[in-house]
Amino acid sequence: MTFLIFVLIVLVLAIGVPLGYLLGIVSLAGLWEMGGWPFLRIIATRFHSSVEEFLLIAIPFFILAAVLMNKSGLTDRLIRFINLLIGHYPGGLSHVNIGGSILFAGMTGAAVTDTVAIGNIMIPAMKREGYTAEFSAAVTAASSIVGPIIPPSITMIVYAYITGLSVGSLFLGGFLPGLLMGFLLLLVSAIISIRRRFPRREKRAKWREISKGARDAFLALIIPIIILGSIVTGLATVTESAAVAVGYAFFVGKYVLRTLRLRDLLPAALYTAKLTGVIFLLLATAHGFGWYVTRLGVPAKVSQLILTISSNPLVILVMVNFFLLMVGMLMDILPAVLILAPVLAPAVVQIGVDPLHFAMVMLVNLNIGMITPPYGMTLLTSARIANCPYDGTIRAVMPFLVAELVSLGIITYIPWFVLVLPRTLGFSG
Repeated sequence: MTFLIFVLIVLVLAIGVPLGYLLGIVSLAGLWEMGGWPFLRIIATRFHSSVEEFLLIAIPFFILAAVLMNKSGLTDRLIRFINLLIGHYPGGLSHVNIGGSILFAGMTGAAVTDTVAIGNIMIPAMKREGYTAEFSAAVTAASSIVGPIIPPSITMIVYAYITGLSVGSLFLGGFLPGLLMGFLLLLVSAIISIRRRFPRREKRAKWREISKGARDAFLALIIPIIILGSIVTGLATVTESAAVAVGYAFFVGKYVLRTLRLRDLLPAALYTAKLTGVIFLLLATAHGFGWYVTRLGVPAKVSQLILTISSNPLVILVMVNFFLLMVGMLMDILPAVLILAPVLAPAVVQIGVDPLHFAMVMLVNLNIGMITPPYGMTLLTSARIANCPYDGTIRAVMPFLVAELVSLGIITYIPWFVLVLPRTLGFSG
């Protein structure tokens, strides 16, 4: 990359241009410098081809399914059911918050969506029960990043698209790491709740109440089975299963629960279109930027650099973890994946790291960045919902951040957590 292109990147960043436009501007300038008009004619075709893949249609479907679930009250039913199961333990509502994020993860694919859906219900409830606003926001933010790890996941679909891995293998590979992260968050929540004597529901729910709560939540709990089951069994593609999830959420909300109104559909469609537009702009411009970077030979140079430092996969993974954690502090997960995956994935695979294992290491790393300052998008979102200072929320999230770093270490150095389900069920990268 020439000095002038580097100066352009710094200048565009300094004046606050959104990342999608930044990638497009840098790609156009770099390719113009490299090949003139012939390259610029090619870039238009590449922008278009990067977003016409059938697989990518699953992204707006998953977003719309999550929105329809929220408007139908299915999320509320999940929360009530989990509260019946574990709400009587010390700090019960904080456990319910985490458990809700784990279950809700099977119905959406974005951490911020989980933060808004769970946070708007749980944070006000926790504050009313005597939890501090900062702790309520921290629990919500920390648990919401489990969402993009447990399938389905929008980020996994994008990662599969740009690296050629199977979406089904990524979905299965994220299941156990997501549960591991959820378990460690529950453990930290329990320790803090006992030490601070946070409130809990006085009585354990009776079996009859739990049974009724399970029946009420069944309509929501079946959605992950529909999505993941159809993909694993080969009955449907990822895109088809996402479309079925939308149809199911609409049918249940409109005709079974009768809580979804026709006038709710337009706001849901507009929100879906807006978020999808942002994602697809990033996909298009990042694809052009990736082509430019490849023409410069950056992936090959990165591979050579890594091999000159060490050929030991364990040493390389330590370095990559530190690098990705730094990136996650400054950049949202989707553009980070779009920019870094085509560069880092081939390099680490060359030294013997399984591509599916590295995919999960990278995704967990960048998701942790969603709760680390200064960016910390889910942390910012939950702090706004809780109406509390951001610096206080940062302090409150630190124990949960430690738990997630421990889970990252386990996932990094015990590949079994990632590979066992895909290999058992016959999925390969």
